[in-house]
Amino acid sequence: RAAARRLCANLTARGLDRAVAAYFSEPNFAGMTFSDLGRNPPGEIIADDMLAVALLDITWRPEVVRIVLGSHQQQLSEMLAAIPQAIDLWDASDDALRHIDVLWDALTAIDGIGTASATKLLARKRPRLCPISDSVVIKAVDVPGRTWDVLRCLLQDPAARTEVEALRPAIAAEASLLRILDVALWVSHSGSAAAQCVRERAGMTDS
Repeated sequence: RAAARRLCANLTARGLDRAVAAYFSEPNFAGMTFSDLGRNPPGEIIADDMLAVALLDITWRPEVVRIVLGSHQQQLSEMLAAIPQAIDLWDASDDALRHIDVLWDALTAIDGIGTASATKLLARKRPRLCPISDSVVIKAVDVPGRTWDVLRCLLQDPAARTEVEALRPAIAAEASLLRILDVALWVSHSGSAAAQCVRERAGMTDS
């Protein structure tokens, strides 16, 4: 809860709304293309999904692509189909989250799929339910092994959801609230040159 309160306070940082808007509007970022690229069938992982995830700095090894889209595709699709679609993380039951765990375990058991690539693929398939958990988000949350728990706790607070919603630019009207939160965490905490540039131009730093 303390971590959730800290994250909520950070959502009101000066210039964060401008930085989030830049992420969705400037062509050198994935923006809405992560969600909108190609087809996104709810009960199947397809090549369009893997291409969309690649926009978020994920490189798929050839053998991983062959496994996910070939030998394991039916098994993974059956696990995906068991995960509810029209539910938000903050309203999800523990049982719904257990269905995610089943697919998570199957994905990360594949050599070449780690935490970042698995959660980005899950976020593409269930954008309202599955938050991204890469090194930037894990560092921002700063509660090892409990990243999803903290984000779920954060968004169970209506006031926190209002703060996240206030960061949504018009161009991202169709993005899930989790996606807006992920972008806010990335532009706030990433050490990349691109994120630093966005922060400076948005007035988030003293540079």
